Parts: sequence; C-alpha cells; structure tokens
Amino acid sequence: MICIGFDSGGRASAWAGICLAIALPLLGAASVAQAGSPALGWQEIPNTRIRPLCPLPDAEPGEFGVCQSVTGAWSGGAFDSQRNLLYILGGGHTDYAGNEVYVLDVNLLQLSRLNEPSFPVRDGCVDGTNSSYADGRPVARHTYSNLEFLPATNQLLMFGGSRWKCGYFGHDTWLFSPPNDSWTRQSPSVSPGGDFDLSMARDPLTNLVYAHDTHALFSYNPATSNWTQRSEEFSVTSYKNGVIDPVARRYYWYDTSSTLLHWYDISNPTAVGLVDHSRTTSGCTFISRDSAGWQYDPVLDRLVAWSTGDSVQVLDGTTGVCETRTFAGGPTAVATGTFGRFRYSSLSNLYVVCNGIDDNCYTLRLTSVDSIFADGFEP
Repeated sequence: MICIGFDSGGRASAWAGICLAIALPLLGAASVAQAGSPALGWQEIPNTRIRPLCPLPDAEPGEFGVCQSVTGAWSGGAFDSQRNLLYILGGGHTDYAGNEVYVLDVNLLQLSRLNEPSFPVRDGCVDGTNSSYADGRPVARHTYSNLEFLPATNQLLMFGGSRWKCGYFGHDTWLFSPPNDSWTRQSPSVSPGGDFDLSMARDPLTNLVYAHDTHALFSYNPATSNWTQRSEEFSVTSYKNGVIDPVARRYYWYDTSSTLLHWYDISNPTAVGLVDHSRTTSGCTFISRDSAGWQYDPVLDRLVAWSTGDSVQVLDGTTGVCETRTFAGGPTAVATGTFGRFRYSSLSNLYVVCNGIDDNCYTLRLTSVDSIFADGFEP
C-alpha cells in the first residue's frame, strides 16, 4: 500500500446491416508500453489508424464530407478513466457530416468504431434551433474540448460545437451511452453560451464537469443534468483551454491572448461568484496554442501539456514554470490541434494520443511507477 499526503496548500439508408463494433487485430503488442511496463517515452500503437474504420456512406462525397475531419476539423475526445477507453468523435461545419463514435481500448491497444453515422443528413441549424438529424441523434460538429466522460454512469457528455452544415455554435447538451449506442438530449434550465472551445474538464472528486464560455465559469452536475454559473463575469474573446488539478482543487485555464495561467478555486462544489486568479508563466510555449492537450499527472503532481512532436511540457501550477521533457519518436499533431485526444490513464500510468486518421495512436510514459493510481482520484 502506498499512501500520499497533501500539504497545507492543497497540493469519455439508415445503413444496411447490423451495426457492430469493428476492431482491427493487434500486431506487435509487445513493442507497445503497456500497463506495468517500465519503458519510458513514446510508443506507436500498431494498427490503430481511423481510416480503415471510416464508414462508406450511401451518399455523394460532396454531401457527406470526408472522414479525415473526424480528427482534422477542430475535434477532440474524452477518456473513460475506469474502463481505460479513449472516445473520439468530430466533424461538423462543412467538413464532415458523420456522427459516428470511435474508441481506443488502452487495455487491449485496439481501435474500433462503435456505430454507424446517421443517414440521411440535414443541416443542423434548420429552424434555427435544430441540432439533430432525422433519427434524433446529434448532428456532427467540431467537438473542440466540449467532450467529457462520466465514468460513474458510463456516459459521454457533449456540449455545443460548430454544427453541420451551417457552422453556427450550438448550446445543446447531450449524453451518449456506449452500451446502448444511444444519444439523449438534455434540457437544462441554464447552460453556457455556444463558443469555440468550452474547455470542459471533469473533477474526479465531485464528478462535476467545469467549462468556461466567453464570459464565465460553469459546472455541469450529472445528477441533475443542469449547468450552474460559478464565477463572476470575466470576458475572454480569444481561444482558451482548461484542465483540473484535483489535489490543489483548481480549474486551470489559459487563453492565447497572453502567457498568463488562470485558475479558479473549486474546493467548494456549490460556491458561486468565484474569482479568477492568474500568474505569469515561464517556458510554457504550449500556451500559445489553444488546441494543445494537457492533463493532470498524479504521479508527478504536475500538469503535462503536448501540442506536437517529441516534447511535452511539465507545468508547476504553483510557480508557473514549465520544464520540457523530450523523447524520440513522438507523433505529429494535425494542424487544427489535439484538444481532448491527449489523455492520461491512471490505470496504465501513461498518456495516449490519437491524431490524423492516417496515423496510428501513441502512448507516452513519463514515469516508471507501476499503476499505483489504479483508481486514480475516482470517488
């Protein structure tokens, strides 16, 4: 047993045939850094490209768009920390109409497609408020960081995004159940405004999902399926990105208009009128990219950010100082960014990232500790 102490500072046609998950065979698994392996650095996961799994719609390519935009159109992902699964979905605007869901199983190191996309498609802005296809499923959209997984209920939370085909931002809240392959639109009485990137991040201690729109911080409570405004007005007109440190009890965020690191104290799960704090940073070049992936690392007790290539930046939120760590053989990010497709697995003590549909997914191991956080910070 390993015990961890905290100091006083608080340190997820209707097409012919039956829809089945499609999994490619795993080859060369021994070369990949799996749970318990001490090998540090990047490892490519064989046979985890999305393109072989892309559906072939019974529609003209010009009507449906291209599958490349699942990752290439400002889209992200969400991580199920209990089942070790990375969910990927995206498209939207004029890029891609497909709303199918892909999943990387980090335990098996296999990629699959869970379902078929809706068909026929229609503009998600019909009548001004419509955000679904005729089958009742949400229209494809740029998902940015507007996705989070709720492990306690085994559901994927999705909010807003740039909708197919009009491109306007939605402010719709959806829950996806992977076991049932079902989407359910929620009807919250309050919700954030539609925005480029809501910077959604789940607090594993309370299961609340925090998000920052153009004006304020909000939290989503899965128990009530409602949003609550938590902060004072703090307008942000540029792109932003957020993450939660569950030990320091902070929602960290930045926007690309400056090199400042911002945070809110989220230690009180019901407090409103929260005040934004900020400090300067040093060596944190990822802050110039709103679409970088970043996560809290419980072994390092640091925030880890990746945008492209061999290097990650390890940020001490207290000091604002970033340290760069470089390992050969890293992946290349797509031009539109990574968002939530870079995730930390506490079960495997490694990071996983999936980018272009013609690229394999990768793992990154920064420490050789063997799964001491098997339950992470889950309640």
